[in-house]
Amino acid sequence: MKKTLKELSEIVAKANDLFYERNKNVDTLMGIMDKTLRKQGMNADAITIDCIAMDKKIVLVLHDSKPNFVDLALGNKAGEIHSSTEHAIKDINITQILDLLEVTFIC
Repeated sequence: MKKTLKELSEIVAKANDLFYERNKNVDTLMGIMDKTLRKQGMNADAITIDCIAMDKKIVLVLHDSKPNFVDLALGNKAGEIHSSTEHAIKDINITQILDLLEVTFIC
């Protein structure tokens, strides 16, 4: 696993744990895609956070061509993307991901 993916996945995991502590009735599932996208021909890794009961998904994509940025995409289990934004990796933190989880899966 690449260093950037490992570091980002640790931030997401900590935020997801805090989210669960605050919202025990909302189950989420976190996944790391460090080979799947590459097998499909994409030069990227991803972290997914699914809320299956709400049919909502957050995907953080790390493209090899943009090593200092992460794409945050919001969508559903079927893979439809409703919105996507690009952020500097250095700006991503636990609080930001926790806020994203709460806005996406609670509101």
